[in-house]
Amino acid sequence: MDKVITSMLLTIAAVIATVVVINAILPAVQRAGSDITQASDVAGRRIRSDVRIIEISGIDTDDFAQIWAKNVGASRIDAIDKSDVFFGPVNNFTRAVYDSTDECPNPAVPPRTVDCWQYSIEGDAKWSISTTVRITVYLSYDLAAGTEYVITVVLPTGIVVTKTFTV
Repeated sequence: MDKVITSMLLTIAAVIATVVVINAILPAVQRAGSDITQASDVAGRRIRSDVRIIEISGIDTDDFAQIWAKNVGASRIDAIDKSDVFFGPVNNFTRAVYDSTDECPNPAVPPRTVDCWQYSIEGDAKWSISTTVRITVYLSYDLAAGTEYVITVVLPTGIVVTKTFTV
């Protein structure tokens, strides 16, 4: 009889221990699976996103440059205003701040003290596949003839596109 009671208690203890271990491990496995899914989604968005700078325009003594960038990826690009835009002479460029207000192109007290940029989507309401965006960078200085400039756009997904041009 003692052996039966002992065997029963050991069996109950083993079942309880198994339940405790499963309850401890299962949430960790589910979290890991969720993390892997999120990382896969981010990687997928990055793979499907691609942009090309197709044209840059700037005129000697103007204080702005225009950049046309085309979405050549396989997905729409959201939150364009969260992109980073760098512009300036090669080896001396700075980050321009996004500013959707009228203050960017037309400062209340000229001259402009900080480089800023705005965008407009051409031919669509969203930056969809095959759609072009015109980025206008308003500068705190004038463009100079014969100077080589660099434009770098970093999308919210981390995609980086860079191009140089000479005025």
